[in-house]
Amino acid sequence: MADEQNDPTSRRPRPPRPQPPRPDVAVEPLRPRQEPTSSVLPKVANALWALTAALILALAAAAALNWEPVLSGVEKAVAQQDSTASAADVRNTASATLLSSGAAAAVLVLLGFVALNLLRNAATSSKVLMGAVGILTVGASITFSTFVSDAPALLGGVLHWGPFVVAGTSAATTLVALAPRR
Repeated sequence: MADEQNDPTSRRPRPPRPQPPRPDVAVEPLRPRQEPTSSVLPKVANALWALTAALILALAAAAALNWEPVLSGVEKAVAQQDSTASAADVRNTASATLLSSGAAAAVLVLLGFVALNLLRNAATSSKVLMGAVGILTVGASITFSTFVSDAPALLGGVLHWGPFVVAGTSAATTLVALAPRR
């Protein structure tokens, strides 16, 4: 029995200590919780950008359906800039100018939709991208208007005033997209 008292494995386990009573604690938030409200601004921005894309497509269709008169107007402007260029060089430059304008417009339209999609998901880079796309679209449409300024007034002069409408809708889209949401 003496050995049992000194043997550490022979001890009976002590009963567990009773848990102290829990204090009454109430946690209250520092600010009241605000339910997220859906903003109408992304929908307006998407609608405006879709309108911008439709206007760009309308301008492209007007230029494509009247390719020869538009091309001759751009050729005239190119020939005024460089009177020593051959007729083939002038025609190639005018064609490249119109085609690159269309390609740039297509890229900007796609980037605008990407930026608006990112903006809807509140990505941090979306406002920077949308701002850049908006500024570039305004610049590209005004530049396009200078390219086709010598083109004849076809379809009510759509190639003369249309790029400025595109610039306006693009600027409006950018302002709406960059406006702070509540």
